[in-house]
Amino acid sequence: MAKRQRSVSLSFVLLRFAIVMLCCMLLCCLVWYFVMVRFQNTGVTYQGAVSNQQVEQMLAGEPTTFVSPGDDFLAEYALFGRNGEVLESNVEGKKLEALAGCLQEDASSIDVLRHTYADGSTVILRWHFRAEFVNPVLRDMLPPAEYLGLAMLVVALLLCLLFNTLWLRRRLAAKLKLFSEVSKKVGAQELDFTIPHAGIREYDQALDAMEHMREALYRSLSSQWEAQQEREAEMAALAHDLKTPLTLVGGNAELLLDEELPESSRKMVETIVVSNDRAKQYVAGLLETSTGANEAFENTCLTTMFDELCQSTIAIAEAKRVCLQTQNGLKGAASIQKDHLLRALGNVVQNAIEHTPAGGNVYLESSMIDGGWQVTVCDEGPGFSKAALHHATERLWRGDAARGADGHNGLGLWFAAQVAKTHGGQLELRNCDSGGVVIMKFCKNL
Repeated sequence: MAKRQRSVSLSFVLLRFAIVMLCCMLLCCLVWYFVMVRFQNTGVTYQGAVSNQQVEQMLAGEPTTFVSPGDDFLAEYALFGRNGEVLESNVEGKKLEALAGCLQEDASSIDVLRHTYADGSTVILRWHFRAEFVNPVLRDMLPPAEYLGLAMLVVALLLCLLFNTLWLRRRLAAKLKLFSEVSKKVGAQELDFTIPHAGIREYDQALDAMEHMREALYRSLSSQWEAQQEREAEMAALAHDLKTPLTLVGGNAELLLDEELPESSRKMVETIVVSNDRAKQYVAGLLETSTGANEAFENTCLTTMFDELCQSTIAIAEAKRVCLQTQNGLKGAASIQKDHLLRALGNVVQNAIEHTPAGGNVYLESSMIDGGWQVTVCDEGPGFSKAALHHATERLWRGDAARGADGHNGLGLWFAAQVAKTHGGQLELRNCDSGGVVIMKFCKNL
């Protein structure tokens, strides 16, 4: 017995995914922190408290005159005159309006300071506790360094989440693909294979269930195949054994023909000989079917084929005291399975004869049509019921009381429809004023 491979639970896989993702996010945070510290240590950015320190240095000792700060001054400021006019500022627009509002409202907060000089002018200063770029050009072009760093951190965390999720999806999808592969093989009845191992306990439990199903299906199909082989062998043996009594019947009938017989008796013996030859052909076809062989398509004269059909069915019509009216309108030749086609058409004609009362007529006509040729059989019986028009060509259907289904196996019209389909044609059922109509149409293949 093969050693069972080790599996882990799906919960463990998800937990491992969560741990890996958290570790990746933590690594991103550490890298971000060291980069920000490195920028501060190398003079790329200021620390968050620098702007506050610059303001305190500017107002240290309560100066009496305003001294303009340099470009490295981080805080926002505006110098207003005695009448509130703006004398100097490093901001404009809404930021300047906000500083002017602080002057009017005399507001004060932890990040806003004001100082009035000896000449009556007042400076309003506002700062933010955040990292800023040391280079003034970068401060003008880019968002604050701290905000930009936080945005990059968020993007890095989202990328970690995305890549880890895609990794998990790809891994689980690869495992789920095993189910698709197994289902395709089972659906195609390719059962001689080993169910793969997924490595995830829940998946492997489902695959084990599919393995049991595969084994059960394999045993079932094997037993069906063996039973079919036995049936085919029995059919072949029965068909072979039928040849002996048929040979005896035919031989005795031929001996009778050598005797002096009344005309009516001779005609009956000739019918026996013809019917016996036909039965031998059926037995030969049964033997071919049981051995897996199939009749080949051969180029056959359609006129001759129709004449053979008439000859093989006229004796049946006479025995039933039904008049068989024939009309041969076929021309040329076609590639057909002659024996199969004669059997199919013979079934249709015999069916029409059996459902026509004594003294009635069965019309057997053939003609060339646009794109092909057709054979039409019309009887003077009760016609097809509504159910038969839809189901009479189904295998083993015997539900049509109007056509006298008793004694029939429901195979005649089904076989005729299958043969028509094999020849690229179709079988149609209709009713007319006199009875039922069966039409077999074929595509032209001359």
